[in-house]
Amino acid sequence: MYQLLLIGHGKFPSGVQSALHYLMGENQNISVLELVDGMTHIQFEEEIAKFLKDHSQVLVFADLTGGAPHQIAARIILESPSQEHFLISGMPLSVITELTMKFQYQEVKSLEAPMIIEQTLSECKDLMVNLAVESRGI
Repeated sequence: MYQLLLIGHGKFPSGVQSALHYLMGENQNISVLELVDGMTHIQFEEEIAKFLKDHSQVLVFADLTGGAPHQIAARIILESPSQEHFLISGMPLSVITELTMKFQYQEVKSLEAPMIIEQTLSECKDLMVNLAVESRGI
């Protein structure tokens, strides 16, 4: 079963985990690593590397594309021999909720994972709308 790892700046990942708990209940397969004041990038990198080493199937969600947590996780994953570690940047709650349901409550085969991630990202993009523009027909 895939583990979900929420990474990001400050307490944002804990906030996302709290929202997921509220929406979906307790889930022992969701973990958080936060880049907080006083933590070096090297310490953060070591924590991510250890988590990935300890879990063979992981979806990593980073808060900002191009931010330090994203860059650190991307480097570790790209250098990893595992084909079952995935990094999804940006953390819309809709994406995390959909992927959590699919990877935690459905049986996802390893070869299907990349396709399911891409399909979910595409579906969730369609859920984002600017209601002011939509209501004015612009």
